[in-house]
Amino acid sequence: MIVEKAPQNSAEDKVTTPRRIRALLIEDNPGDARLIELMLAEADGKAIELRHVERLEDGLRELSNGTIDVVLSDLSVPDSHGLETFQRLHARAPHVPIIVLSGLNDTTVALSAVHQGAQDYLIKGEVNGQLLARSMRYAIERKGMSEQLHR
Repeated sequence: MIVEKAPQNSAEDKVTTPRRIRALLIEDNPGDARLIELMLAEADGKAIELRHVERLEDGLRELSNGTIDVVLSDLSVPDSHGLETFQRLHARAPHVPIIVLSGLNDTTVALSAVHQGAQDYLIKGEVNGQLLARSMRYAIERKGMSEQLHR
């Protein structure tokens, strides 16, 4: 179900009226990408518009359009590996929330990514559609609040 954003009259309306999320998925494994697409479709219907690319460079190009609300990224893609993937994304689009999706349950890498600015670090095998959709919405809200506080 898509809920169109109505004209905002108050701060309360802003919080309670969900809008369509434009998400970018950077994932080179077709099976993982398809699973994420299906989970999000089941969890949030058509409220999430998901664009999928397999390489970091393609993701960076998508980000340059300025139309992405949140990034879901694996750290290991053909043209980048590890925290460098996150660092390059964050450097290119510091105002866009980034959620790291990894097959590795590595607390050290997870904490490092979050300390460097990632909004979340989720383990692919432990996430479901509801959790992922909620994490995306919260990441967008947290990033927005952080930007406001910074200004």
